[in-house]
Amino acid sequence: MGVKNFILTGGEPFLYRRWSELVDACGSDARVVISTNGKHFSEANLAVLSELPQVKEFRTSIDGLATNDIIREGSSYTESLESIRRLGLVFPDRKVMVQTVIYQQNLPEIPLLYQALKDIGIYCWRLSQLWKTIRTERNRNILDFSDYEKMFGFFAEVIRMHQCDSKPFLLRIDNVYYSWIEKEDYSPMDLCGHPCSYNFNFLCVNANGDLIFCPALNVPFASIKNQSVKDAIEGSAWLKDFKDITVQSVGCHGCRYIKICGGGCRADALRWFGTITKIDPNSCCMMPRIEAKILPLLGDEERKAFEALIDQNGLFPAIAGSNIEQAVSSFNKKGGSGDDAQEQTA
Repeated sequence: MGVKNFILTGGEPFLYRRWSELVDACGSDARVVISTNGKHFSEANLAVLSELPQVKEFRTSIDGLATNDIIREGSSYTESLESIRRLGLVFPDRKVMVQTVIYQQNLPEIPLLYQALKDIGIYCWRLSQLWKTIRTERNRNILDFSDYEKMFGFFAEVIRMHQCDSKPFLLRIDNVYYSWIEKEDYSPMDLCGHPCSYNFNFLCVNANGDLIFCPALNVPFASIKNQSVKDAIEGSAWLKDFKDITVQSVGCHGCRYIKICGGGCRADALRWFGTITKIDPNSCCMMPRIEAKILPLLGDEERKAFEALIDQNGLFPAIAGSNIEQAVSSFNKKGGSGDDAQEQTA
């Protein structure tokens, strides 16, 4: 089908004994990314990797410093940092991205982790929020959704550090800040287009053969166990209905941020409201804070490009709260349908 870009994730890819055969199957001219916990860079695996030049990037997760070792049982942040340093020495031409999930508990460690990653020299640091997942609920004794004000305070601190350091690596804060974006990259969401149109060129295949739209929206819509990928995609009624969703159909009428967030994440809408066709409460809570706390940190031209996408006469989102759980609970108690924005101050 002409696919040249692949991401192998898990679980842990290196625990699959035929992992190198998967890389070979991608083709010699492919670009392969391996998402790994970083604990399996043995001499044997490094030797195999040296014969697989199509592996261009490694991605690994470090959720803070000491907090990481509590949250990710069996993990060691010091070992993870050392693995990243070692990869840089063995494969200086290959990229390393570090992914960090933000919880209430690890917020104070984020600036310290920034310094550690800067010292090592990575390609990209991606910060994302805690999702509402089965794993999250099982670990609620040690995990809490972040307070938005504290979270954005730390985001602002990290962005300032990054800019003052002349941007030593790419910094991605999901749905908040992308350090490589220029003023020319700001364009309005198509209100008649899909909120997730950026993901239409991706395909996710689970280990059991199920196809899903994206890792966040883990809803199987077809299987390739007994049919081709092409037939599975073309024959999926769910995928057809999903792609019929438009930005203006998800209940964000009149919102000042609709041309920026495009209705938000369909997976978050499903997690919090039980349907992919509702508004994304997380995006609703974040957008006013992006305008208030992140926008002033941008360069003049970039800030103007961002501001041009805001409907200054539009309404603020109908959902607000100190953290995502409180916001959703408050919205549900009010009987909110998600069909309208409401007047409120930023």
